[in-house]
Amino acid sequence: MQINYILLGQRIRAFRTKKGITQMELAERIDRSAAYMSYVETAYKSCSLDTLVMVANELNVSTDDLLIDSLTNTIKASNHEFTAILSDCSDYEMRVLLDIVKATKQAMREYKYLTRANRR
Repeated sequence: MQINYILLGQRIRAFRTKKGITQMELAERIDRSAAYMSYVETAYKSCSLDTLVMVANELNVSTDDLLIDSLTNTIKASNHEFTAILSDCSDYEMRVLLDIVKATKQAMREYKYLTRANRR
């Protein structure tokens, strides 16, 4: 599988805006131009591995977080994403979310046959 640069750029933009920094600020921190960061975020240009690592470090995310759409072995990345989502939950929120996940998993397995029948 190849890297999906459109989704990579979208993820970089999403993490950057979530952190509240501009393209210019990120570019300065990693010694790149703001135009270059714009090109990376819009998939007009691809970035080097060195740049990708610097971006990930500045955004306090893993490269897996940025590349998850291009990875074939995403179990570890998904686990990391779940951990990040749950990191600020209270005990009550954790219990509720766990119950929801368990119920969803059970329903998916119980009604799996329905989705197969509908495909035919």
